[in-house]
Amino acid sequence: MTSERQIAANRANALHSTGPKTPEGKAAVRHNALRHGLLARDVVLPEEDLDAFEDLLNQVRADLSPVGPIEELLVDRVVSFMWRLGRSARAETALFDWRVRELQVSKFAAQVRSHESTLADFSFPSHITDKVAHTEATEALARAKDERDRDAVLLGRAVDADAKESDALGKLARYERSLERSLFRTLDELRQLQDRRRNRPSPPILDAVTLAVGDTE
Repeated sequence: MTSERQIAANRANALHSTGPKTPEGKAAVRHNALRHGLLARDVVLPEEDLDAFEDLLNQVRADLSPVGPIEELLVDRVVSFMWRLGRSARAETALFDWRVRELQVSKFAAQVRSHESTLADFSFPSHITDKVAHTEATEALARAKDERDRDAVLLGRAVDADAKESDALGKLARYERSLERSLFRTLDELRQLQDRRRNRPSPPILDAVTLAVGDTE
């Protein structure tokens, strides 16, 4: 949660930048909405919440206060990494959900079969031994299939399909670690750039150093 001190600092930083005054600066600002629109197009999936992405973008920009095209590029990267990390978390939830639904479908399908007896002559249909129980199991199976196939779990199914025969959850965890390393490195690079602009030393971010060492393991 943002503290009152952080809010005050952000407001103070905003006072130092009252907007572009030169014709060149004003011309550059006119392209900001287009550039951010392109960023959203490259990062946000069609079924994702564009308003939520724009809120994240605005909050991060307000917090990091970029000045100039290089700092703005780094901030855009930070937003992209953060959004993808959020998507990865949603994908993990969807993947677990879909696998649970798959197990439920298998369970109810087995219950349906348990109330059927196949005759030796396969030209005849199966005989239902308990019509009431068979109907209940069939209805439960249909509901389970609907839950399994709903749009909310498509992201998890996409991860599972992409992983093919490998461990989908393990692949997802490695992807998250890669995103986290990229995020901390970009934040470190941005802070060093901003500190040089402000003529003050900038010690490295501990998390970034720790994660970078992890790359060599």
